[in-house]
Amino acid sequence: MKYVKEDFNKVIPIRKERAIRFISLFAGCGGSSYGYQQAGLKELLAIEWNKHARETFELNFPEVPIHNVDISKLTGPELLNMIGLKSGDLDLFDASPPCQDFSTANSNRGIKDDRNELYFRTIELIDFVQPKVFVIENVEGMKKGEMIPVWNRIVRRMKKLNYRIEFKVIKTEQYGVPQERRRVIVIGVRGDIQDQFQIDNLFPAPTNSDSAAMSVKNHFPYLIGFSSGQYDDRFITSDRPMCTITKTPSAWVYESDGIRRKPTIEELKVLSSFPESFILTGSDTQQWARIGNAVPPKITEALGLHIRNTILTQEVLAHFNEEETISLAA
Repeated sequence: MKYVKEDFNKVIPIRKERAIRFISLFAGCGGSSYGYQQAGLKELLAIEWNKHARETFELNFPEVPIHNVDISKLTGPELLNMIGLKSGDLDLFDASPPCQDFSTANSNRGIKDDRNELYFRTIELIDFVQPKVFVIENVEGMKKGEMIPVWNRIVRRMKKLNYRIEFKVIKTEQYGVPQERRRVIVIGVRGDIQDQFQIDNLFPAPTNSDSAAMSVKNHFPYLIGFSSGQYDDRFITSDRPMCTITKTPSAWVYESDGIRRKPTIEELKVLSSFPESFILTGSDTQQWARIGNAVPPKITEALGLHIRNTILTQEVLAHFNEEETISLAA
C-alpha cells in the first residue's frame, strides 16, 4: 500500500519518551544495531541467517528478537506481523543486503548471481512496509564494472517508490572510524513526510575533519604501519587510517620493533569503531569475519542521530490506532 500526503489527516508529535523504532534486515553481528542504539533508537526486530552472527547478536542485544528467516521468501504482511505494526507506522527500515556479489575483491561476482536479487527483495519489502525512512548500505563496488547493469536496475526500481531518495559514498574515517572504508549508503524519506516538512539534507555532515585523529598511530602508538595483505601487500605508515578490514584475515600490522603480525581482535574492534565491551565468540577467524562483514557502528550512529534530530525531529505523519494516538499526542 502506497501512501500520499492526502492519506494522513493527523500530525502527531513524537514525544521524547517515544523512541524512533527501527528494524534491521541482514543484521549480522549487530554493527548497525549498536550504532542506532547509541543514537537512541529502539530496535523492534533483527533478521540474520548466519548462525554464528545470530548467536553473537543475541549475546550483545538480548532484548531484541532476532530471527533466521529466508528474506527471499519473506512477505510484507509476514514482516509487519512480526513487528506488530501497520504499513506506514515503522520509523526506520535498515538493511545491508549481502555485499560479496558487488565487491570488487570477488572474482566470481556476476550480474546473474541469485544473491543480487536479495537487494530487489529488500526494495519490495520497503514498498509494502512503507517506513518513514529507510537506509540501505552496501559496498562501493556495486556501482562499478560488470555490476553497473545491476546498479542501474536498482536505481530504476527505487525510482518507482514514493520516496525522496539519495545515494552517497561514505568515507568512514570522516565519521569517527579509523579505517579507510567506502560504502554506498542509500537513504529514502517517504514522500508525504518530505512534502510536509521540506527536509533539506538527508545525510549527516561529517563528524570528523581531523584525519590525524583517525590514524592507526593515534589509536595504537606502538604500531608503525600496516598492510592490506591481500591484493596490495605493501607497507603503509600508521599516520593514516587502517585499510578496509574485510571478512578474511588478510591484513597485517607492524610494531615499532619491526615485528609483522596479524591485528588482534581487540585492535580490529577499535579500528572498526566497536566498543571493547562488544562480545565476539568463536575462533579468531570467525570473530574477524563478524567484524569484517559488519557496518562500523559509528556510521549508523551518525545516521541515527541525523534521522532522529533532523528528519524525524518534531512531527511525523502516521496512522496510529486510538491507543497509540492517546499515548503519543502532545
